Amino acid sequence: MAISVSTFSSNQSYRLTNAILVYQDASRKPAFVSVHDVSTDGQDRPIIQAGVPASKSGLLSLMRILDPETMLRPALKPAHVLAEGTGFFVWFSKPQARQVWFDCKELGARTGRVPCPGLVFVVTHKAWKVFAYKGRQRPDADTPLFVAPFFNVWNTGTICVGSARLPKGDQVHRSEAWEEAFFRSYFTHPNIHTPKGLTRYRAGPFALWRDLLDGQFARFPTRSLVSTGWTLREAFEAAVLEAEA
Repeated sequence: MAISVSTFSSNQSYRLTNAILVYQDASRKPAFVSVHDVSTDGQDRPIIQAGVPASKSGLLSLMRILDPETMLRPALKPAHVLAEGTGFFVWFSKPQARQVWFDCKELGARTGRVPCPGLVFVVTHKAWKVFAYKGRQRPDADTPLFVAPFFNVWNTGTICVGSARLPKGDQVHRSEAWEEAFFRSYFTHPNIHTPKGLTRYRAGPFALWRDLLDGQFARFPTRSLVSTGWTLREAFEAAVLEAEA
């Protein structure tokens, strides 16, 4: 038994050679996994042969072949990484000056190095999120999170990808690659339009960024941040559960 897969650049044929069978109990909880060779009969129909129990190391090796981007290699993690696993990556960035680019009617085409608040980034295979936090310490599970006061970000923290070039391959678990993709993109418009939804700054988000670009602040005015009502633990659990759904 063979199947053909066509793409823009090739037409590849594949033959069924192996099968993995998963056995479950009455609650549909996987209890046993076996691996089988597959042969064919005289009419080219597949026949599953006797199998052997699958090992954890064998299944992990198969996953590394099928989806290498999501399989983590053992490594010492930098101090700014908060959580990392198959399908998710979470880290924080302390308050610091960042180069930002704008291209919108209200601010024009502008760039400058401005103070930004502390940030928490969450990446799953379904979403890319950013939140703000107050202070300079490492966030913990109970740290309150705030709406990241940037354009192109929704109140759920989800970042509008737009034309950003997202990290791939070995770059997927490099925080620097994601931060560069975020800050090297043009901020074009607020995604939150409710009053005081993006920032509590007295004259609104355009005035906030105009004043930052004009050098009015040595530090980001954290009093202007809008609470999400979530702790880091709640935002993390929601993002991971959403990715698993």
